[in-house]
Amino acid sequence: MKLSELVFLTVIFILLSFVDSQVNLFLIDFFIVSNITYLFLCYLCFRNPQKINSLFGAYIGFIIDLHQNTFFGLHATLFTLSILLINYNYFRFRMFSALQITAAFSFFTVFFVGFKSILVSTMNFQYLIVFLSFFSAFFTYLFVPSLGKFLIKKTKL
Repeated sequence: MKLSELVFLTVIFILLSFVDSQVNLFLIDFFIVSNITYLFLCYLCFRNPQKINSLFGAYIGFIIDLHQNTFFGLHATLFTLSILLINYNYFRFRMFSALQITAAFSFFTVFFVGFKSILVSTMNFQYLIVFLSFFSAFFTYLFVPSLGKFLIKKTKL
């Protein structure tokens, strides 16, 4: 991956992280957690697994940890594990339809939300947030490929 692509993707992920935090301020009243950043990372990894590897996931995760002021390594660990899982099962995912891929990435997001909720706020863990986040991620991932094509159109990623 070129340095210009890395800087461009870093800026995109920081902007998506900011959008996530602003949307989550509104949606937390409805027990929903938005994860546009994580879904966009899953989309990029699925679209081009040769360029999006686990080191890139750790790098973006550390940047998002610094941006969101969570403890250092939370997003990096979860992003790296997700990218390894997607790259390991890449050819199996290619056999799925778009709806099945959306459901699979929504389950990844549920795991991400649940694990993050357990680590960040152990005394305030709610299954309703995890359950409703699946539906939020499902509907959000229907729009992520078009967002990804729009944002990545200029780079040949």
